[in-house]
Formats: sequence, C-alpha cells, structure tokens
Amino acid sequence: MADKDNDSSPRSSCVGKLAGLFLLLIVGGLGAALFQISQPQDLSDIAGYGPRAEGQSPRNLKGVLANSLKGNYELTLTEHDLNLYLRDTLKVKQGGYLASEVSLDDVVVRLENDYAEIILVRTIAGHPFTLSMFLRVEQSELPNGSILKEVVRNRGPYHESIPRPGVGGRFGKLPVPEGFLLLVMPAFEKLAAVYRDTSSKDPVKELDYVEEMARFSIVDGKLVLDPRPNTQEMMGPGGF
Repeated sequence: MADKDNDSSPRSSCVGKLAGLFLLLIVGGLGAALFQISQPQDLSDIAGYGPRAEGQSPRNLKGVLANSLKGNYELTLTEHDLNLYLRDTLKVKQGGYLASEVSLDDVVVRLENDYAEIILVRTIAGHPFTLSMFLRVEQSELPNGSILKEVVRNRGPYHESIPRPGVGGRFGKLPVPEGFLLLVMPAFEKLAAVYRDTSSKDPVKELDYVEEMARFSIVDGKLVLDPRPNTQEMMGPGGF
C-alpha cells in the first residue's frame, strides 16, 4: 500500500500544478479583460466631435432626409454631419438610483466601411467610460425587385473561420460578442426612441425617414441613403 501511495503522489502533484496554472490563466485573463473595459476608447479620430467641432453648426438632418424622400434622390450624410446633429439635438441624461454616480455625457457615431459604431460616453464615479454597439445593414433583392433590409447588431465575426458569435460592440476598449449587448440594450433603445415616432404611419422623425429609404451603404465615413426603388435603369449598362 505504501508503494502505491508513493507512486500516486507525483501524479497528484502534477495535476495540482496544472490546476493552479489553469486557475492563474483564468484570473490573469479576467484581470486583463477588466483592465480593457476600464479604459475608454480613443475618440479623437471621430469627425464632428470634441474641441475641433466647437462653433460648427449642424445640417438640418430631418429636413434633408424629408427632402430626399420627397425628391426621390440619393442623400449622403457624413460622420461629421451626424455627430454635430447629435450634439445639438440630444439631451443626454442618466436616471435611476445611480444618477449621482453615473452620468451620460455624449453619444457619438463612428462610420467605418460597411458598419457604424454607436458610442455612449459616460462618467462613472469620476472615471470616463465608453460603451458601444456595432450596426450594419444586410440587404437582398427580392424577385419582385424590392430590397429586403435587415439591421444586424454586429460588425461581423471575430475571424473568418469562426462565423459566430459576431463582434457586437466594445465595453471600454474590449470587443465583446453580440450576446453581451443584451446587458445594455435598454440604453440604446432609449436613444433610438428619441429619433423615432411609432405612433404615426408616416415618417415624422429622423429614424422614420431613414427606415423609409430603399438602400443603405456606409463607405469611408459616409452614410449613403437612397429612396429610389430598384429599377432596371439603376442596375447598370444592362438596363433600359
């Protein structure tokens, strides 16, 4: 029996070391993730935001959206346009029990190729904190020529070999899976409600007009909206 105990002792020691190493890796990874979450992302690259935008006036986005639909022509909105408009039309306020410790300071938009990033800028107990959600639009043409649009809450997969989950947003500097957005969706839904009117069948507010558009595309910091239906004349040289 003594020999058996002596034989098993090194194995037990090895398993214990592996378990300790595994636990150390988990704790280290969690610590690194928490550090990335606590670091606000750099917003200095965003057009129409910060000191450089002071004194600049925004376009009347509701007016130009309405005119685009009425006149049936394509409209291009830049990142600069969107952020100046948000700055001047959105009153940010944090409510609830944590209102004394948490403030919502700004909402800004970053436009990349094919997707947008909506960023909430907060202060928590005196420390700056950013929280963001990625949005992109998937479009497909139906047999009748109409365009089916679907808003997707991610910027795509982490890697082409791993299609799911998609990268849903960023907590601080840390990219998070789209499932994590469930924790913060109420904040983004309240934001969208400011620019949408669900009580009317006709477009009334900014998002109502946007949702009436037939096509969306985001390219090089620009949001391109097209209200025109998909006709053969718009399909290129093969059309009549």
